[in-house]
Amino acid sequence: MSDHLKYLSCFFYPACVAWFLYTGPHNATEALLWTIPLWFIILVDWLSPKIDPKKPKYIVADWYYDTILYALTFLQFLIISLLLIYASQLQWGSVQEVTTSIVNLIVLRILVGTTSGSSAIIVAHELIHRSKAHLRFLGRLLLYTVCYEHFVIAHIRGHHLSVATPEDIATARLDESFKSYWKRVIIGHFKYAWNSELERLGLTQTPIYNYKMLANSVFQGLLIEFTIVLVIVITFGWAAAVIFLYQALSGVRLLETINYYQHWGLEQGKLGNTLAWVNQSSFTEYALVGLSNHIEHHQNATVSFHEIPYSELGPKMPYGYFVTNLWVKLNNESYRRVCMRILKKYLQ
Repeated sequence: MSDHLKYLSCFFYPACVAWFLYTGPHNATEALLWTIPLWFIILVDWLSPKIDPKKPKYIVADWYYDTILYALTFLQFLIISLLLIYASQLQWGSVQEVTTSIVNLIVLRILVGTTSGSSAIIVAHELIHRSKAHLRFLGRLLLYTVCYEHFVIAHIRGHHLSVATPEDIATARLDESFKSYWKRVIIGHFKYAWNSELERLGLTQTPIYNYKMLANSVFQGLLIEFTIVLVIVITFGWAAAVIFLYQALSGVRLLETINYYQHWGLEQGKLGNTLAWVNQSSFTEYALVGLSNHIEHHQNATVSFHEIPYSELGPKMPYGYFVTNLWVKLNNESYRRVCMRILKKYLQ
């Protein structure tokens, strides 16, 4: 299959989630069965052939790849809309209805949270690096669907300037557990973005209620996100608001899981001549629209996903991103033990 057609694999999972939402609500058994597509893509990623670094990419017109991003953006907005409608239709009148609704909420968190993290935020990450203002704006809109708009500042002003150094918040320390990393980064990113905006506006030595605070993009983002949640509560009810926030947390947690293993243990990276771990799964590369070519992305962040070259200049990940996401969360000690061995061998 030609390379440009392989990128269409990115639509499989969000399309399944959209169909699940459109055909719901479901009974408890049906809802649980709808998690099968997620286990399927994890299996495909595990069995995926390795990337051939010598094989040249076949690239078609830029509009084709931009259309993929636009379509994924539309799918995310559709999914969030269907999620709210779905949650508003859940019943809470009897014990059986409560049980069914709780199962549905759990499945909604798994499915929508995963597609928000593995599709929406990844597309947002691509768009916020683009030179065109409307694409960057679209990226910010996607981040509002997971209440994480301040990621733009933390990522571009912070992570990209200090990646793979001890100063970078998003670079996991050597042998750092995901639990420790998550607590550090979820607070650290917001604090960095907030302080960065205060410094930009010259508000570090002035009262926080200064009128200039209205130009603080993090403050603006918080107001917009609060308004979104308030509108959801009024329009769709408390259950919809709860699951919206829950999927947002799940999506952000997935994003930070990716950040965790992309740079795990590479604080010395710039001195060690590497910026990230190398993904070898071809399925990961196409299903996540080039995100896994992370080393070269840091070399030139403005290059579009389909043009980013593959680099082997780093330690090799044992598995693709979908498998590693699960591994990091279910058995973090095993992940760190294996990757410590790989990293030591690479640095010899």
